[in-house]
Amino acid sequence: MSDEFALIDSITTVLAETTAGADVIVGPGDDAAVLAMPPEHELVVSTDALIAGSHYPMHARADLIGYRSMAVATSDLAAMGAAPGWATVSLIVPTLSRDWAARFAAGIKRAALDFGLKVVGGNLARGPESVTVTVHGHVPRGQALRRSGAKAGDCVYVSGALGGAGLALANAGLATPSPSALSADSSLRRYWQPTPRLELGMGLRAVATAAIDVSDGLAADLEHVCKASAVCMDVELQRVPVFQGAVALQATGAGDDYELAFTAPTACEERLQALARRAGVPISRIGNVRAGASPRGRLVTWLNEGIVVQAPAGYRHF
Repeated sequence: MSDEFALIDSITTVLAETTAGADVIVGPGDDAAVLAMPPEHELVVSTDALIAGSHYPMHARADLIGYRSMAVATSDLAAMGAAPGWATVSLIVPTLSRDWAARFAAGIKRAALDFGLKVVGGNLARGPESVTVTVHGHVPRGQALRRSGAKAGDCVYVSGALGGAGLALANAGLATPSPSALSADSSLRRYWQPTPRLELGMGLRAVATAAIDVSDGLAADLEHVCKASAVCMDVELQRVPVFQGAVALQATGAGDDYELAFTAPTACEERLQALARRAGVPISRIGNVRAGASPRGRLVTWLNEGIVVQAPAGYRHF
């Protein structure tokens, strides 16, 4: 283990480009950050902890761990319709070399630049390997998207394509993929370098009635929206967009996609498609929201060509 403070200095040196700005009054190096919020905005905060061997493979590439950790946390800002602001990063490892720390910081930096975040602090400690990222964003007062606004008669949508990360989890090269394996739109890239749908989320503030990011699997996450909104949904499996090579039914439970699932009034279809074009991500209408109980007590009824099917349960943390 190198000297702790030398390691911290080396990490902040790599991150230097992402640690300062007019909105960062006090950045890394003090006891806490001091940040300037835009007028008439509300703060949006989310924390995600990724544990080696559970949320990513042991002995994975340090830069990919850094990038994935930032992306996973930032996706929650997109789901709330928040503009990205700032992040803090806590790294716990049993041992730490200067080289590993620099590569980890490089992944954090690249993600911060890609997502428009400033890295304003963090923590370094010895223990079982894990990374915890806290992201801070902001929305105009009263405009944050929530899970609890879906209404009977709304349509159900999802962005992008699902199942790519699930395919990567079956890949023997998941821990140390080659640069070529991460090129273009591969399943490994979907897992290690997901794209938080920030622009889409911000655009949905004025359109969507409820939203959630697809982290635990579409089937599980739509259940969360139904429960929060006290509604049910009918979803057509054949309408669910899937990544090339993925199977629709499996993709609904695979998780780690970090797309957005949301509801909106039927009359908003043209506005949504215009927003999708501006954001550069397709959206697909996959079902409808309704009141009343679903067959056999389901909140979400999955239909394949009119026949009820059982969707996978999705990821469970406990």
